[in-house]
Amino acid sequence: MASPTQFDRIFYPKSVAVIGASGEPGRPGYQFIRALLEFGYRGRLYPVNPEAPEEILGFRTYRNVRDVPDAVDFAFITVPAPAVPAVIGDCVAKGVAGVEIFTSGFREVGEEGRKLEREIVGLAKGKLRIIGPNCFGVYCPRGGLTLLPGARLSSESGDVAFISQSGGLALYFAWAATGCGLRFSKAVSYGNAADLNESDFLEYLGDDEETRVIAAYIEGVRDGSRFFRLARSLLGKKPVIVWKGGLSETGSRAVSSHTGSLAGEKAVWQAFSRQTGAVLVNDFEELLDAVLFFRQCRRNIGRRVAVVGGGGAVGVAAGDVCERVGLVVPVAPAGVQEQLRRMLPPVGTSTRNPFDVGAPVLPAPLFRRALEVLLGWDGIDAVIIDRIYLYGLEGLNGVPDRGCEERLEVLLDLQTKTAKQFVVVLEDLSTAADKIEVEVERRSAQQKLFASGIAFAPSLTRAAVALARVCGYYEQAREIAL
Repeated sequence: MASPTQFDRIFYPKSVAVIGASGEPGRPGYQFIRALLEFGYRGRLYPVNPEAPEEILGFRTYRNVRDVPDAVDFAFITVPAPAVPAVIGDCVAKGVAGVEIFTSGFREVGEEGRKLEREIVGLAKGKLRIIGPNCFGVYCPRGGLTLLPGARLSSESGDVAFISQSGGLALYFAWAATGCGLRFSKAVSYGNAADLNESDFLEYLGDDEETRVIAAYIEGVRDGSRFFRLARSLLGKKPVIVWKGGLSETGSRAVSSHTGSLAGEKAVWQAFSRQTGAVLVNDFEELLDAVLFFRQCRRNIGRRVAVVGGGGAVGVAAGDVCERVGLVVPVAPAGVQEQLRRMLPPVGTSTRNPFDVGAPVLPAPLFRRALEVLLGWDGIDAVIIDRIYLYGLEGLNGVPDRGCEERLEVLLDLQTKTAKQFVVVLEDLSTAADKIEVEVERRSAQQKLFASGIAFAPSLTRAAVALARVCGYYEQAREIAL
């Protein structure tokens, strides 16, 4: 692993050199400088390229990083692959702590690329650390760094960390997670992992006080035993969520051509998960949902759920889905059922669990009383709300129905008063172009849910799967601790 000082100079650099800087807007060497400026990087910035204009975006250009008059903490390299070894030599001579190499054309393209990659690692060994090559680099809001071309990523720091061998996926995940309300402590696209690899970043993030949840997209692991030890050491402390790419035969071939990694077998990764507590997910949506639910859900949450829906089919679907993923839907005791029967309509409702309250437009006062009954039931750990309208409903003559807002406020208030966890199925109701304004309402509701510690997902299945993963993680942590 890099030393703490090296990592500090990488994630929180006081100075950055862009080697391969360009005056042409379409070139990465221009785009990265512009992205840093728009993102709000406050350190010193040094464009480097002997063939570039004397000034780029208001900054003097240097012919070589050695010519920069001040110390350089971190360098972004975007020169052709054959030129990278000379640049690494210059960075070593300058005392640069770390570099990220955007350039591709190394191990992922064959034997000649492997030789070139080994050469740059040899030049850097013991002197500076390399992220990449074939990567998008570092996103660290507090350090003022963003992925290329992520100028529009949030500059607000958070407690989620993401390590990814794919640059594009790192960018897309940062966009999607930010849209859900999540904020990042750090995200790293590390590509071929010629030097710094998944274990190095996992070890660093495990000790990072800013990071609460660690997510990863991994195509291959350099040191399996080390990665195993690190993941196991974090069980019960920080959730580690892994999307392992390349577990199918076709995916394995794609991994080899993408970052030149060995994919590994599915059974091995399943055993890894069982023994370390790392949470394995299968795709982008599961990764996003798992991170969100670990971020939102109360620690040590249990599997017993009450499901509240506005229609009979909701209850049937909820029972099937919850049982399939390992959640428990206990039958409500007689006292709870009797209290609900007294307040709900006598026809078209169910009080056993799942609970059918008759319609998705339950008056807010009645909605509150029903939920208060459930929150007083010791036999459940969480309440899933499905098909209860919390936004986007029109009343008579197209006038918005304030009932949605009032029901949402009920949830926000009750979550502050209970140790149980609310989970909301927040479906997308903007199904036509002339209803696009409903999406604005959905995002507003989503922001309020996030701020109140309520977990949410766009479908019942996604919500149930994510909740079951969180429950399983804490169960495993308790078992191993015994």
